[in-house]
Amino acid sequence: MAGVNQKISKVDYNTIQSTINTVLGTGSGTFGYGQPVLSSQVTESDSVTVNEYAALRYDIINAYKHLNNGLPPDVDAQIIGAKVRYDAAPPDAAPVNYWLSVVNSISTNRQGLAVSGQRVSVNHGTQNFSSAWGASAPVGSTPQLTCQVDVEWPTSEQARHFFNTGSSLQFTSSRTGGSTTAQNTSWTNLLSTAGTRIFSGITPGTGTSPSNGQNWFRARNTADTWSSVTASSPYALNEWNITVQTNDSPAVSNNSSGSSRKLRFFVYWNDNHFPLGGDTDSGTPVRPGGYGPDTVDGTISLTVQTVKASGVLEPTGSGNFEVTTPTVTVGTINN
Repeated sequence: MAGVNQKISKVDYNTIQSTINTVLGTGSGTFGYGQPVLSSQVTESDSVTVNEYAALRYDIINAYKHLNNGLPPDVDAQIIGAKVRYDAAPPDAAPVNYWLSVVNSISTNRQGLAVSGQRVSVNHGTQNFSSAWGASAPVGSTPQLTCQVDVEWPTSEQARHFFNTGSSLQFTSSRTGGSTTAQNTSWTNLLSTAGTRIFSGITPGTGTSPSNGQNWFRARNTADTWSSVTASSPYALNEWNITVQTNDSPAVSNNSSGSSRKLRFFVYWNDNHFPLGGDTDSGTPVRPGGYGPDTVDGTISLTVQTVKASGVLEPTGSGNFEVTTPTVTVGTINN
């Protein structure tokens, strides 16, 4: 590495450029936002020009801005003359050491959700179910509601970039209306407590293994439960569960490299209270008690949305920081 007031060498420049290119550009696996990269490796000289430095600086700013909705501190160009040199002013040996620390931080935190101001929400629809259901509901009903949600990107690379930028799929359910019963109150509270369930490249788990469905990189072509919320006593056997699996053809059995472009979710509302000891004042057999009737009525709703990275690239006129919104099909809720 060069000393203070010496010209920045291509080796130092290329080290920083390689790191930010892997994050901001196409990348592979858990690296890569799929955004345009202005800088490139220096190969024809042993020093860095003002234009080359400026291009690299904008690339760093665009990745940093995505994560922080602002510019890095000490973002001034730190340029002296026609060639970029080290500067004795703080931080020491700027700008190389400074920018290296910035890009290393970006790389470490690269999959974090874009902060407010650098993301948008897209609502993909709400489905409602308004018939009585549950273990003690009318003959022909079952103690379970189900809903299939299919998610698809044009290419697996677009899907990978979506999740690498911290973008996510979000599921929210609620129960409203109907009778004033302990069972209905239990479901209302269960779904309210569950809040919004988030599925992303690092949520609910982190990393790419094991293949257990705990995030996008852990998904496989076998359905795995990644979200499960249960009610409290005496309805602790009632559950709201969501499974995920890859749905590509040919099948993607291990998505650790991000090779899938299709996901299939199944959402389950399981009313397991009555068949395992709950009370009811109707049906066969009749089980009188303090909690019945245990039919669930009112309206069960499911809303699915995506929250994705979205911003404006620098310099002005460079376009937008964008990832592809998937096609999301929210099926009907069935009993």
